[in-house]
Amino acid sequence: MEETELAKRMIAGDRDAFAELMEQYQEKALRAAYLISGNHADSEDIVQETFVACFLNRKQLKNPEAFRSWFYKTLSRNAWKTCKKRKQEQPAEELYPADMPAPGNLLSELVLKEEERVLYQAVLNLPVKQRTVMILYYYNEMSIKEIAAVCGCLEGTVKSRLHSGKARLKHVLEEKKEGGSPWTILS
Repeated sequence: MEETELAKRMIAGDRDAFAELMEQYQEKALRAAYLISGNHADSEDIVQETFVACFLNRKQLKNPEAFRSWFYKTLSRNAWKTCKKRKQEQPAEELYPADMPAPGNLLSELVLKEEERVLYQAVLNLPVKQRTVMILYYYNEMSIKEIAAVCGCLEGTVKSRLHSGKARLKHVLEEKKEGGSPWTILS
């Protein structure tokens, strides 16, 4: 069933429609929450809190076509609150030591290659709002307009965060690169 129809049914209180939406969003939501928070246990809590908040506040969603933006706005804000509580602005090495594999299977695909692991560490070092914009754009393939709605900021702010985030990542990755070819991820 189409997302908009499921959102309409969820707003009306249909738990089955909500369960189907949860199933559709579960994996990407966990990935986004993990990449924002940098903590596997926190990401599961963030996603659970987001689903509960979305169902409890379903009547606030006036436009069912905007479910995706509304959902990620709720998720991002929950993740930001968690980061603020836990002060997640710590070095990536503390969150993801080089000799320790990613927890669970959720991100195992992202860290298969050395470049991806280093990129992941660099993303965790970005400020939380910059990191969120990068994740929503590159991992969740959201448009700049959608991200602006999710983050509650102007499209220009989103573009600025993307530009400065990419520049910061490029700088960090170039520093870590020891000779050889340029990073294929940034090409």
